[in-house]
Amino acid sequence: MTRRALLLLVVVAAGIAAVFWLLKRSGRPPAPLPAPTAVGEHSVAATPAPRVAPFTPMPDLVVTRRTTVVLPWDAEPTPSPTPPEPTEPPTATPEPASPPAVEQCIAIRWSAGMSPATIAQVLVEIDATNRCGRDLQPLDVWFEIAGYRQHDLVQSVRGHLFDPLPRDGEGKAIIALPGSADWYDEIRVAVLPAGAH
Repeated sequence: MTRRALLLLVVVAAGIAAVFWLLKRSGRPPAPLPAPTAVGEHSVAATPAPRVAPFTPMPDLVVTRRTTVVLPWDAEPTPSPTPPEPTEPPTATPEPASPPAVEQCIAIRWSAGMSPATIAQVLVEIDATNRCGRDLQPLDVWFEIAGYRQHDLVQSVRGHLFDPLPRDGEGKAIIALPGSADWYDEIRVAVLPAGAH
């Protein structure tokens, strides 16, 4: 035996002795040792694997962990219902009123008589008062004079003012109706609507 093989045998023997000592100390009977193998001059003996004690399962420990967190909570105050502020309705701007029609806002008085210059004409004198709220030009105000006999229209003429008629002012027109005042049963004077002349 060489020195190397001898050293190897000593190491193996010391390892086996250590295993026996550990097993004896743990109180278990020693396990049988494996048969020694012949060691060649150049071969290395394998070290036996240490024996591991059988595994005995431990009962599972169920660990329940709970964490309690306390958060400070300040409740927001609920706003008390407040009645809406009264709002004034918008003041409606009055739309400009359309001006009244001329025939509705001119007041007239009239008189009829024979013309001293001619025998065959009736002179109708008209006094007009402007209640239209605006100034009127002569061609804005037209009159119609109609002569009737036995309820039939015999003759009619139209005429207008010769001077402007100021707001709330008065004007005069003289219009000649052909015929005789004795011949007509009725004479009518009217203000014509705009555009009817």
